[in-house]
Amino acid sequence: MDRNLSSKPITLIGGYLGAGKTTLINRLLRSKLLPAQTAILVNDFGDINIDELLIKGASKDERVIGLSNGCVCCSIRDDLTQVLDQLNSMPLERVLLECSGVAVPQKAIRQCHYPGFYPQACVVLVDASSHDKRLKDKYVGTLVAAQVEQADLIVITKTDLNPSFFMDDLKPIVMLSEDDSLNTLLNWQGAGDQIEETLIEKSHGLFASSWVQEADVFRSALAEYLDSLPDSVHRAKGFVKTNEGLCEVQVTGGVVQIRKFLESELMPTSLGLVFIGHDKKELPTVGPNASN
Repeated sequence: MDRNLSSKPITLIGGYLGAGKTTLINRLLRSKLLPAQTAILVNDFGDINIDELLIKGASKDERVIGLSNGCVCCSIRDDLTQVLDQLNSMPLERVLLECSGVAVPQKAIRQCHYPGFYPQACVVLVDASSHDKRLKDKYVGTLVAAQVEQADLIVITKTDLNPSFFMDDLKPIVMLSEDDSLNTLLNWQGAGDQIEETLIEKSHGLFASSWVQEADVFRSALAEYLDSLPDSVHRAKGFVKTNEGLCEVQVTGGVVQIRKFLESELMPTSLGLVFIGHDKKELPTVGPNASN
C-alpha cells in the first residue's frame, strides 16, 4: 500500500478481556514516552465505556475518545471512520487504539487503512495468570489463540501472578515487567498491510449485559455479590456507590478487586456494572441488594 509521508501511525493495543490494556495505556501516559500530540481511542464491549473514563481520569486529556457498545472490528466501524475523519484535521503525531477484549486484530487492522493513517503495529497483551485456561475454553479459546497469532508483538502481563509462565511461540515477545518494554512496543513496526487473510468469520460467542445502579449498596454486599458470579462471566467492571464511598470494580478470571475511588479522579457519569460472558442466560441483569 502506498503510504503518504504525512500519514499518522496507529498502534493497536489488543488482548483478551482483563489482560491489562487500560493499565498499559495509563502506564504509557505516566511514562511521558508518548508524544504530546497523541490521540487515544478506547473501544469497550458493552454500553458503558468504563475504560474510556479510567484513561481520561489518568490523562486529563480531551484527545481520549470512547467508542462504545461493540468491538472495533465489528459493530462500531462507522464510528471509527468518523473519529479518524475528525482526527485528520488535528496536528497529531500518532494514534493508540485500545481494542475491545473480544476484537480480532486482523479485522481491526483493516479499519486502520484509512486516508491519512496507517497501522504501525498490532500489540497483543497476554495475561500470564489466565492465558492457558482461556486457550482451553471451548467458547473463547479460538478467539484467544487468534489474537496471539495475529499479533506483531506479544506483551506478557501479570507475570507476578504466574512467574513460571512460558509461551512456546515464534512471535516476538517482551515482558511488561522489563525496563524497556514500553519503549519497545511504541516503536515496533509490524506487518501492517502484509498480514495474511486468516480471519475468524464466526462469532466470538460472548455477550454483554449491564446493571445501572439506582441506590447505594453496602460494600460487603457488593463483595459477596461479585464473589458469587458464575464462571461463565469472564469479566465485570464498573463504578458502584457504597456505604464506604464510590468504588471502582474489576473482576477478571474470578479475581475480584474493589478499589475506593479518589476524590481527585474524574468522576463517572454512570454508576453500575458491565458483565461479559459466554452464557447469555447467566449474565446478571440486577445488582447487589441496596442498603436502603
